[in-house]
Amino acid sequence: MPIKTSAAVTINAPLAAAFETAAGIDARALIQKHGALPGIIHVDGQDAPWSAVGQKRRHTLSDKSCVEEELVVFVKDEYFAYRVHNFTGAFGPLVREAKGEWRFTAVDPRRTRIDWTYSFEPRELIAKPVLWFIVKCLWPGYLKAALARVKEKAEQN
Repeated sequence: MPIKTSAAVTINAPLAAAFETAAGIDARALIQKHGALPGIIHVDGQDAPWSAVGQKRRHTLSDKSCVEEELVVFVKDEYFAYRVHNFTGAFGPLVREAKGEWRFTAVDPRRTRIDWTYSFEPRELIAKPVLWFIVKCLWPGYLKAALARVKEKAEQN
């Protein structure tokens, strides 16, 4: 059973602009160190923007670990989802894979809600309590901080 968490933000920007900002933001600007969780410092492969199913990239994180990411769903101005796998470092023994999903909803013509959900599949049953703590206690702040950066960038345009 996956362990899930999510965060949401409402952006003062039209749906198309919010989607374009989120799909096009540089991964290094989006995912920055937050508390004990590392940020992305280098990207190999598809840098940005996400725009086609099958795009892949490999991230090197500030703790020197790596992870691979693949875009698995892309519906312009509505939804995109990706698979994260091949974790190294501290997450390697804990996580088999993770899935990220971004959903975009027009609140009105000038505001957009973004819902971002992460779902983690533990590698082993013994890893589940540690992974549960990270996902439920640390990950929401990580997501909220990243969404705040998307909001700031989208509202500047």
